Amino acid sequence: MLRWAWMLGGLIVWFVHFMGVYGIASLADVVSEADDPVWRMVGLAFSALCVLAALAITVWAALRLRRAGDPSARFGDQLALLGGGVATVAIVWQALPTLIGY
Repeated sequence: MLRWAWMLGGLIVWFVHFMGVYGIASLADVVSEADDPVWRMVGLAFSALCVLAALAITVWAALRLRRAGDPSARFGDQLALLGGGVATVAIVWQALPTLIGY
């Protein structure tokens, strides 16, 4: 199970980010307005934490990949690297409207 969590770690972070930003926007819409600057900063802070988590997975996977290991572990590290990279790009892409003000 840990190997699956490692290989899907970046995608899990992306999922948590998507659900978290959706929850923050929904809560902001109920409490005040969704485009209130305070709620936008909360969303950006959450996005920054998620980007850091995805980058950490990406860097860690790249470092593990540099060490030669058995082929199944190497395949898992490659998937973790790919998932972390995709998650990093996707989280930044999803945070851009909040950052630029739309």
